[in-house]
Amino acid sequence: MKRKFTLIVTAVLLVCMVFSVACSSEKEEGSKNNFGKELLSLTSQLDALNGLKKGDADVAVIDSVMAGYYMNDTDSFKDYQVLENIVLAEEEYGIAAKKGNDALMSKINEALIALVDTDYKTIAATYGLTTELLVKADTVNPLASASDESWNKVVDAKKLVVGYTLFAPIAFNEGDGENAVLKGFDIDLAKAVVNYLNTKYEAAVEIEFMVIDWNSKEALLENGTIDLVWNGMTITPERKAGMSVSVPYLANKQVAVIAKADSEKYKSANYDEFVKVTKDAVIIVEKGSAGEALVLPAEEEK
Repeated sequence: MKRKFTLIVTAVLLVCMVFSVACSSEKEEGSKNNFGKELLSLTSQLDALNGLKKGDADVAVIDSVMAGYYMNDTDSFKDYQVLENIVLAEEEYGIAAKKGNDALMSKINEALIALVDTDYKTIAATYGLTTELLVKADTVNPLASASDESWNKVVDAKKLVVGYTLFAPIAFNEGDGENAVLKGFDIDLAKAVVNYLNTKYEAAVEIEFMVIDWNSKEALLENGTIDLVWNGMTITPERKAGMSVSVPYLANKQVAVIAKADSEKYKSANYDEFVKVTKDAVIIVEKGSAGEALVLPAEEEK
């Protein structure tokens, strides 16, 4: 009887050990991110902020350009704040065309440089982005000698399709329904650039703005659905290798947004402390964004 009891106890202990190891492995599997215990990736940065507001996550990782607008210029997120002292990454925005469409991108660069002391600064002032401007009067256009047919094709089609997502103050709708007006720094700047090019080259190109899934931007450029991604796109070595990218035109940072009620809980002085205090946090980001890439380990980045 004793032997049977010992065998039963041993079997139970073995089962418990296996279960424990399995659970431990599962926990390790779920904690491979650079910070946070879980990652939620949504369609846009605004969706990420709204998810934070709904309580789906503890921390949103978004662009400082957007965070500054929503935290300071609207009442929608008055109970939320950017986590002080933590800059997860410093970045530069660029405009992208399909790989090889350098002549089109050359014209965009040319216009940005030509407008540096006029529309570029005026539009930036409208949206409170004057300190983030990167284009200077002496900025060099690295694609000035491009001779492919991409610009001529746009001129012949008389249309330039720009892909964007809703991302204030870069691109957003003012008003509702049929009365909504699309505006924003990138929207207004794109219009000014096309107007400059039409005037200088006696073209009649009309600009068309198309809402896109940010995670599909590369495919949409490649298949010709859009001509440009112009929406606060972070310049990375991978994007420069896979697209034709403009000169940097706006500075940005990746920041963490939290509820003000949690400010003490997530208060930290450096990145290492941030990693520690977010070990049990759900992080929310835009799918395919620089924020998502910061959370995911390198081999899992999209």
